[in-house]
Amino acid sequence: MFTRLLFICLSLLPSSYSLSQVVPSDSAEPANDSIRVSYFSNNIDREGKLKLYALDTTIAGFQNYDLLTKYSSFYASLGNVGSAYNNLFPSPLWQPGGFDFGIHTFDNYLYQNDSVRYYRVLKTYTELEYVQGAKKELNFIAMFSRNIYRGLNLGFNFHVSNSPGAYLRQKTNIINFVLTAQFFSKTKRYGVVANFVANRIKNEENGGIKYDSIFEQNLETNRQVIPVNLPDAQNRIRETGFYIKQYFDLTRHDPFQTDTSERKRNRFELGRITYSFHYNRQIFNYQDGDPMAGFYSNFYFDTIQTTDSVTVQKIENIVTWTNPSFHPTRKYRRIQVEFKIKHQYVEVTYPEIQSYELYFDPGWASIELVHPHKRCFFNQIIPSAWIAFRPFNTFKLEAYADYVLGTYNEGDVSFTAKVSQILGSVKRNLGIISLSGFYRYHEPDWFYQKYQSNNFWWNNTWEKEGLISATAVYTNKYLTLGASMSRLTNYVYLDTAAVPQQDSDEIGYIRGWLNTDIDLWRFKFKGQFAYQTVQGSNVIRVPAFMGNLTIYFTQPLFKGAAVIQPGLNFFYNTSYYADSYMPATRMFYLQDKKEIGNYIYMDVFLNVKIQRARFFVTYTHLNASFMGRTYYMVPYYPMQDGAFKFGISWRFHD
Repeated sequence: MFTRLLFICLSLLPSSYSLSQVVPSDSAEPANDSIRVSYFSNNIDREGKLKLYALDTTIAGFQNYDLLTKYSSFYASLGNVGSAYNNLFPSPLWQPGGFDFGIHTFDNYLYQNDSVRYYRVLKTYTELEYVQGAKKELNFIAMFSRNIYRGLNLGFNFHVSNSPGAYLRQKTNIINFVLTAQFFSKTKRYGVVANFVANRIKNEENGGIKYDSIFEQNLETNRQVIPVNLPDAQNRIRETGFYIKQYFDLTRHDPFQTDTSERKRNRFELGRITYSFHYNRQIFNYQDGDPMAGFYSNFYFDTIQTTDSVTVQKIENIVTWTNPSFHPTRKYRRIQVEFKIKHQYVEVTYPEIQSYELYFDPGWASIELVHPHKRCFFNQIIPSAWIAFRPFNTFKLEAYADYVLGTYNEGDVSFTAKVSQILGSVKRNLGIISLSGFYRYHEPDWFYQKYQSNNFWWNNTWEKEGLISATAVYTNKYLTLGASMSRLTNYVYLDTAAVPQQDSDEIGYIRGWLNTDIDLWRFKFKGQFAYQTVQGSNVIRVPAFMGNLTIYFTQPLFKGAAVIQPGLNFFYNTSYYADSYMPATRMFYLQDKKEIGNYIYMDVFLNVKIQRARFFVTYTHLNASFMGRTYYMVPYYPMQDGAFKFGISWRFHD
């Protein structure tokens, strides 16, 4: 089906395609190109103008099609594209205050509001991407954006991924869709962006292989006959959401006014007011047709059929006032402030466990157990403030704080401060150095407090968690060097029984990282390297060292009409007792039985660009057959064996 659709779409390519439209090298198109495509996010509050990013049309990294590892390799997955994952390089930074249910093991596969792209085009823009891998793995993406009428643009992004996997009950299926709309008045005094998002994940769960010795000793080369722990289980996630955000500048600026002296007379400004509305509904379903298979030990509802369901609905209204950083008479604003107030309504629904008594009658005995649903409601008001001070254009100091009023998260507070200095002038410098500090005092996520299902049940009251963190980062054209030190208190985690516990010890978490982007002639060395250590406790387990290095060579052909890029990729992490995965809760938990890691994954790839078409062919994990079968990222879930994959992407501008 996908193959037919791809060829049908490619057949629509206009015959008037000419080499004059070709970008001469593997770089972004020039600014005066009428087919240039850029995009922006929903953060239209502070800038005062759209912060546009050029659409990446290069072939560097094109082979990284997986949504999980597209921008970072520091994740542990279950060995198949689209499966649950664990972050190996967690960043204990602040996040805006408010309610959080707590399950984030599929977030990278979901189209979420903050990551939605709104495209700016001069012509109609369409892009199709198709990837095929081993074991009938298929990925398809279709993107579209079109200007409808005088500042109104509509677009969509559709993604589908289907991967049966190498082992029994490993199939993943993901469908994402987002519809976007944007409108800006002629003077840009008023603007509105909106989106509708729908996500659906339907993954089989096998609980890992039963006997890892069969895999490690290669006693059975047919992966489909290796026994697994769960013969009939699956996870489903469904999410829908609607978002609209609009702004209005209280002071009128005429963008066509050329008399700057007239502009400067009006120094007093009323700023910009923004209103946003967001509705989101997430449903987590876990089904198991054979709960007595031996994987679970507790049953609270049913021993014949597990049908767990949790629904989280969230409504947010946010009103913001700010004086935007951009001003037509100044290069930058010395003092910028933002005041925001957010109202958050949350509803959590889950099955409620009912107690009952068994009555015996001389002639018969009967029992009836009803599974009603329990709803929890939360109303929260979250005021916040942000201020930035820029005495000159190479220095910036900013701070942010918020506080939660209302149910559940009452009293949560977060604060962050950051100072940045450009080492030189804006155009000619030795890089940027930034120092930041974070403080957060917050209620643990709802999942760790209240949860009810067929196999797991708890009702906890924890102390608030605390976080203090300091970070230093240096960035220039060729590298990013950073380090952070964090102290965590009252940390909540899942123990070896996969149930929540709170650690009373103070935890020290130290991280350091180096990202490189070095050119040597036509060779490129692009790397991500990280070191981390946890002090004072053993409830956070991460590899001490991780590294991902990509080396490739770029060669233009036919006077720039085509570009080829062969390369190699290497990934490695040190050994450690990695967290196990619990399918019924979709979460990772501590284990002390199996140490994994100390293994190098090697890929070879070839990327090609011809006009507006991009191609890649890759052989992933090429060393699988000769370096020993110890390649796990999660215990009892072997990673994928060596496999050929190829993909194509084609852009249209009419």
